[in-house]
Amino acid sequence: MKNKIAIILFTLLLISCNSKQQENKINKTDNLKKETSSKIISKKNESDTVDYQISTFDNPEDADRISRQKESLKRLSEKKVFFNIHNKLIEKINEEQQSFFEKNNNYELLSVAKGSLFQENSNDFVFTVYDKKNVKISFLLYNEKTAAYAELYKDIKVINGLKDADCDFYSFGTLDYQFADEFLVYSEDHLTKSIETYLQYTSVKITDISKAQDFALKEGCFAKNVSKTNLANTLCLATSAVYNNWECLRYDKTNNTFFIFFGQAFAD
Repeated sequence: MKNKIAIILFTLLLISCNSKQQENKINKTDNLKKETSSKIISKKNESDTVDYQISTFDNPEDADRISRQKESLKRLSEKKVFFNIHNKLIEKINEEQQSFFEKNNNYELLSVAKGSLFQENSNDFVFTVYDKKNVKISFLLYNEKTAAYAELYKDIKVINGLKDADCDFYSFGTLDYQFADEFLVYSEDHLTKSIETYLQYTSVKITDISKAQDFALKEGCFAKNVSKTNLANTLCLATSAVYNNWECLRYDKTNNTFFIFFGQAFAD
């Protein structure tokens, strides 16, 4: 009888232990799921807080204003103004890049810059183009290392570090819109008659802004907490056809973005 009671008690003890172990496993699994879910949400929220710029051409809030600009761009293209600029510039780039434009004839080349942009000692390119298909201006970037083309704002995101930098200048629209407005739409009548003055002006550069004479760093504006020690491999885009106004971007390969970190806007 005593043996039977002992066996029963031992069996109950085993059942109790197994039940507790199973409960611990379930709790651990639930905690792991919660912890993983929390990390995912945290990363998602962190990503959502990044204020990436939307190209003005793709922003539905600016549709009415953009439609007027598109009409002007389309007229310039139909009058062969962009075609004539394209033919002048295409001669200055290598056969590989010429081949790209031959295969993608919806792009009309409006400006070009060459230099080390994505990595040191590379032959990268930046092209300002008129996109006939979408009736807009775009910046195409060629990365020599990957042999790939990407469109700024669309394929490579842009963060505007000058937005909260207390700079004393403001212009409506993203840099692609500003180029169209300043160099093309505003000068539509003049461009229809002659493109020579346009061709003499450099509107895009890959440079070291600490050494290039166009940039007055003390007069300009830097984004907050940005490093000012290494200013090479910088993409600079002109924002005025009259004044020495620029905004400059730096590539961040860790997250495949461009950061607008310097700007200047003043009469010279």
